[in-house]
Amino acid sequence: MDEKTVEESMQLILHSGNGRSMAIEAIKNMVKDGDTEKARKQIEEAGKEIGEAHDIQTSMITAECDGHPVEKNILLIHAQDHFMTALAVRDMANLMVDMYESLHKAEKK
Repeated sequence: MDEKTVEESMQLILHSGNGRSMAIEAIKNMVKDGDTEKARKQIEEAGKEIGEAHDIQTSMITAECDGHPVEKNILLIHAQDHFMTALAVRDMANLMVDMYESLHKAEKK
């Protein structure tokens, strides 16, 4: 297995996993304390981790497009799964904060 692809795949998993976990933690904290502003900030921080993963993915895609083939293996596929899941969780976390705020506004009426 190509050592560079293994390293990039592991970094992709690391940053994606960190971002996903941070987004989930933001929602857990919001449910406990009701602080949507804090949740949004935490989700923004999660987005920075996911952004790191995106940069790695973009680098790999760019290399491929520039004629430098990237070895496809199960680890890279697994890393891509982590990345896509992190994106989905972050997006859902943002929607959950929106929903939480909407429900609380409706309760106050």
